[in-house]
Amino acid sequence: MLLYLLLLMGCAKKSMVQMARSAFTNQNCVKTLETYMRSAGCSNIQVQQRQHELVLRCQKPDNERKNIWESHWFRISPSFLNIVEEQKAEIESHTICKDEMHRLEAYPPE
Repeated sequence: MLLYLLLLMGCAKKSMVQMARSAFTNQNCVKTLETYMRSAGCSNIQVQQRQHELVLRCQKPDNERKNIWESHWFRISPSFLNIVEEQKAEIESHTICKDEMHRLEAYPPE
């Protein structure tokens, strides 16, 4: 039973990433993400800046999060960065948009 629930939760999270991927045209990923987050009522954003990436998440209480734009973490990095082979499958499975300048990945909350 527990295995079934874990599998079901994994499928739900995966389908949210697939839904998000279909919401992008791969043109100006960052601006499109901003539009979706604003439309979800995310006026406050948590930001972590690292050397080659920004990590963003809508700052809301967990009980107010209703969709992917409010609940997931988004990592923005340069699209031209080379990805090490060991991380390639993981990063590509979470990539929802890639344009000339940026790669945008979505990760579920922990």
